[in-house]
Amino acid sequence: MSMNKLKIAAYLSLLLLLTGCWDNLELINRAFVMGVALDETEKGKVQLTTQAYNPSRGVQGEGGGGQGSQNYINIRTTEDSVNEAVRDIPRHIGRKAQWGHLYVIVISEEFARNQGLEEVLAFFFRDHEPRLTASVVITKGKAADFLEMEPLMEITTGQQLSENEEMSHKYSQKTIDSNLLKLAIQTRNQVGNGLLPYFHKIEHASETSPTVAGITLLKKGKMVGNLPTEKAERLLLIRDEYQGGMIQLPCKNDPSTIEVIEIVSAETSLKPIIKDDSLTVKVSSEIEAVLQQLTCSKTDSPEAEKELEKRLEQYIEKELEKTINVLQEKQFDAMDLGDKVYAKNPSVWKRWKKDWDQRFADSEFEFDVQIRITSSGTSSGKPWFSE
Repeated sequence: MSMNKLKIAAYLSLLLLLTGCWDNLELINRAFVMGVALDETEKGKVQLTTQAYNPSRGVQGEGGGGQGSQNYINIRTTEDSVNEAVRDIPRHIGRKAQWGHLYVIVISEEFARNQGLEEVLAFFFRDHEPRLTASVVITKGKAADFLEMEPLMEITTGQQLSENEEMSHKYSQKTIDSNLLKLAIQTRNQVGNGLLPYFHKIEHASETSPTVAGITLLKKGKMVGNLPTEKAERLLLIRDEYQGGMIQLPCKNDPSTIEVIEIVSAETSLKPIIKDDSLTVKVSSEIEAVLQQLTCSKTDSPEAEKELEKRLEQYIEKELEKTINVLQEKQFDAMDLGDKVYAKNPSVWKRWKKDWDQRFADSEFEFDVQIRITSSGTSSGKPWFSE
């Protein structure tokens, strides 16, 4: 009996060593952040707009927002740094910001040009709460304005912007897909250039909605320019990130009339060739395509189909060359070519790295596009209304 008492006493004493939860935060003490916007004030300070889920409103419908049914609130804080602005959030809403549900980081073009993003984003990279899959985008105009817009399909604007970026890349190829992790990898590779989606506003009658098109170019953490939509598509093809889209092919005898071909798969490789002290890059693409709209061509015979394939190959090669020319004018390596040179010959890269921007601009590019048309749909390979 005394032995049992000793065991019970020992177990009870062990309970005294267990830690409690006296300093934990309950759900009612947390504000779950959906999105943040970074702007620069006239005095050069950081203006942080934080969008948090508003549990007092609840989810009013599965389909998303709608006028008067906001399930979120926006809090604006201004300080010298992001960390200080974040610490000011509880002063306004009485809750500590919780970053584990962050969907998007929205940064204005002015902010991206004037301040180094790596230093500003240090909080999101180093803190343990923000997830590295959060989208990072650049906006034309104030970033805060984009968080003020009503979401069209999602519950919060932060979710809406994140979905816009992801779906635009996946289904229309109008921009690049990027997040905190991808941005960190880009800016820490041998070249250090970064690529981010570019947002702007579209007016619809009495409403304004966000749309994403184009790619922002970052060098040493700062915005140095952007690529328009058509060049963004070609860059994705060069980077071997093109998941499929539409090519508008001008007619041979009437360039104002177009034919539409859908790319269903594409594989592109870049092969750097180092000779003496010069660089030549071979760009090779293998593409499978299907016909969507014929207006001036026919593919009702093997010869006619080969002729269309050849014309399409020449057109895409010229488009890729134009995109490379734009990047060379900007002295901006957007396809991680420097990393490929480093992998091929580290000693050469060590000599070339200090003046890589100029070497990239002086490099020669050769293009080889191979296209195979796999289907003409349910038509016979002729213009739909041809006789």
